[in-house]
Amino acid sequence: MFGKDKKSPAVNSAPTYIGRGMRIEGKIYGMRPIWIDGEVHGTIDSISEVIIGEFAKVDATIRAATIKVNGSVEGELFASNSIEIMAKGRVSGNITNLAGSLVIQTGGIFEGQCLTATEEKMKKLLPEQIPKLLPDESSGSVKELESPQNKEDSNPDEAEEKGKSN
Repeated sequence: MFGKDKKSPAVNSAPTYIGRGMRIEGKIYGMRPIWIDGEVHGTIDSISEVIIGEFAKVDATIRAATIKVNGSVEGELFASNSIEIMAKGRVSGNITNLAGSLVIQTGGIFEGQCLTATEEKMKKLLPEQIPKLLPDESSGSVKELESPQNKEDSNPDEAEEKGKSN
């Protein structure tokens, strides 16, 4: 009954939250919305929505379906759906999105180039698949994941024969 439903995570589910006082450096991959109020340096890839909160400072390349900026972003933004720079948002860098899908609210600041891409080009620019981070429950056991060298070392008979042949 519970936990047996193997559906993929819902795009409109609760976001992953990176709060004030948090700093992340590196790559972020996600299938669910990501809300950032802290600092992020690196890359952010999401098949859903990335929301840059009012207090966020982001220095990253962002690829997502929808990007909403109400804080500070420096870097390149790629969106297959829409990009919205809200009243307190500031973007310094290049934006690539579909025609007619950029909204800059009164007070929002954008410094950089805005490139319009076709849907085909956007598919090439955005990640095709989010990397698989955790193995499925149905995948092999830990013993099957051991390297061949470890398996050879674990068999004492084979180790003796190797020692005699050397």
